[in-house]
Amino acid sequence: MAAAAMVGCGVRAYVIGSAGLRAELQLRDVELVGGGAPVDVVVIGISADFDYQAMVDAMRALRAGARFIATNDDSTFPDSDGLLPGNGAIVAAVATASGVQPEIAGKPHRPMAELVRARLGPGGIVVGDRPETDGMFAKAMGYRFGLVLSGVTSSEDLPVEPVPDVVADDLSELVMKVRA
Repeated sequence: MAAAAMVGCGVRAYVIGSAGLRAELQLRDVELVGGGAPVDVVVIGISADFDYQAMVDAMRALRAGARFIATNDDSTFPDSDGLLPGNGAIVAAVATASGVQPEIAGKPHRPMAELVRARLGPGGIVVGDRPETDGMFAKAMGYRFGLVLSGVTSSEDLPVEPVPDVVADDLSELVMKVRA
């Protein structure tokens, strides 16, 4: 949603990403076009279907002057079998090939902060497993930071910056600590 809000209405976009990202862009009357067509913006979100041709198409659009927006730049994300490459890995490949750096929509960047503040108000708690994104996002928002150790960050990584207000093994334990 934050990335789609950055795009603006009535533009042509080449999109690498999920059906949800595409749907959100279409709600804003963004025309989704295939590779090789002239575009105003390249938008990249996580995609299990990312391939060499998608990188070529994005690179060429960016070298032709298209704006570059990424939903986030997380290098990895947790899966039941361990870490998987994140959207940041796809974004890095396209940025390297094109020589263009993206505008980032997601945590801890301004577009996501504006979206969350507009929807949830000035106070709250950000819960996450990455101090460099979730913790910095909490700090940018003026919210508390609840660090869960069930994803990327483990107890062996402590202490971290920014310092969390609450640390828990998982979400259920964090909820119990916050409610206590």
